[in-house]
Amino acid sequence: MSFSESMKAHRYRANLSLQELSERTGISRSVLARIESGETKRPGFTTWKKIASELDIPYERVIALYLDISERADVLKFLLAEAIAYTDRHIVRKAARKLLESTKINTFFALDYLLQVTRETEDEEIKITIYDMIIDCTKKQGIPFYQAKALLERYFIERYDFSRMEETYRRGKELLSYIEYLTVSERVNAYYRLGLQAYALKYYDDCIHLCRQGISGDSEENELMASALLAITNSYINMGDAILAELYLKKYEKSGYAKANHIRYLRAQLHAQKGEYDEAIAGLELCLSEAESETRIAIATDLLECYASIEDVEGMKGLFERESHFLPLEMNTPKKLEHVAMYMKRKGVYLLEQGMFREGMDSLFESLSHYRQIGAYSSVSECVGLIMAEHLNYGEKLSPEDMEKLSILWHSKSSLKTTQRRQMV
Repeated sequence: MSFSESMKAHRYRANLSLQELSERTGISRSVLARIESGETKRPGFTTWKKIASELDIPYERVIALYLDISERADVLKFLLAEAIAYTDRHIVRKAARKLLESTKINTFFALDYLLQVTRETEDEEIKITIYDMIIDCTKKQGIPFYQAKALLERYFIERYDFSRMEETYRRGKELLSYIEYLTVSERVNAYYRLGLQAYALKYYDDCIHLCRQGISGDSEENELMASALLAITNSYINMGDAILAELYLKKYEKSGYAKANHIRYLRAQLHAQKGEYDEAIAGLELCLSEAESETRIAIATDLLECYASIEDVEGMKGLFERESHFLPLEMNTPKKLEHVAMYMKRKGVYLLEQGMFREGMDSLFESLSHYRQIGAYSSVSECVGLIMAEHLNYGEKLSPEDMEKLSILWHSKSSLKTTQRRQMV
C-alpha cells in the first residue's frame, strides 16, 4: 500500500475531511491533498509521522512504507534506528535485511554497522533478531568472519536463558566451526563459557575438552581459568576418575585464584567417591559451617548423599533440621535449582521410606518443579515415575490435587528471567 492509499483509507476510516486533518496536524491542506492524490510520492518523514499519528496508522507501518521505497544508506540506517527504538522485531528484521541487501552500501560496511548498532542496543530480543539476520546473511554469502562475531554475541545472550540450556548450548556450539575467525581473547572466552555450560548440563567430556582449550589459549591466570579448573576437577569426580580429579585439583590449588573452601569441598567429594564416608562427612560438615550462602545447598546435597550411603538416619534428620541455614532464598542460577531439586528428591525418598507419604510426595513435587525450571526433562520424567511408583507402593490413588500439580508442572514455563547475569558454575 502506497502513502496515498494508506492516507486515504485511514482518513476515511477516521471520518475526517482534509481540512480537519490539516487543522489537527498543522500541515496545510494543499500538502495533504498532494500526498493523498499521489502527486507527492514521498512525503517527509516528520510530515508523515504527524499524519500517521492523527490517523492512528501503526508506527511500524510508517517505517515499513519508507523501507519499501528507500535505498540510500543514511536513510536505511535512520529507519533501522527508528525500528529499534520502537522495539518491533518484525520491522527491525525488515530494516536490517534491507540494509544488508542494499546496493548503495558495501556489504562489509553494512555488517560492521549492524554489529556496532546491535552491541549498543539494550533490548535483548532485538539484539538476537539482528544477530540472526547477520548469521543468515553471512551463511548465504560465505562471510565466516562476521558469522563468527554474530554467533558469539548471540550465544553470550542466550546462554543465560536457563530454561533452554540444552538448546542454547547446541546453538552455541555452532560457533566452534568458525572459532578461528575470532580474536584470541574471544576464542578463550567462548571455550570457557561453553565449557562451564557443558558442566552445568552434565556433559562432562565436553566440559573437559572445552575448558582445556580455553586454558591452553589463555595467556595469564584469571577467575575464569580457575572456574574452568574447578569444572574439570568436578567433571572427573562425577565421571569416577579420582586420579585425574586429583591432578586437576592440584592445578587449581596452585592457581592464584584458588579458594580454600573450594579445595576442602573437592577433597571431601574425592573422599566420598572413594567410599571414605567418615572423612567425607567430616569435611563436608566443616565446609557447610564455613560456606557462604550461595554454595551451601551444593554442600548440603552432597552431605545428604553421604549420610544416605551409610544409612545414617540421625545424620539425615540433623541435616533436615538445619535447612533454614542452607536452602537458598533466591533460585537464580541453574546450579542452585539443580542442587535443591537433587536435595528434595533424596529427602523425598527418605521420607517415603520412613512411611511419611504426604511429606515425601511434597518433597518429590518440589524436586520436580525445580527440574522443570531448568529444562532437565530426563530428571522430570524420573520424578514423575517415582511419584507414580510410590503411589502404587502405598496403594494410594493419585489425588485430583496431585494430578493437577503434575499437569501444571509439566506444562508450565520456567520462571527464571533470561536477563540474569550470574556465573553458571
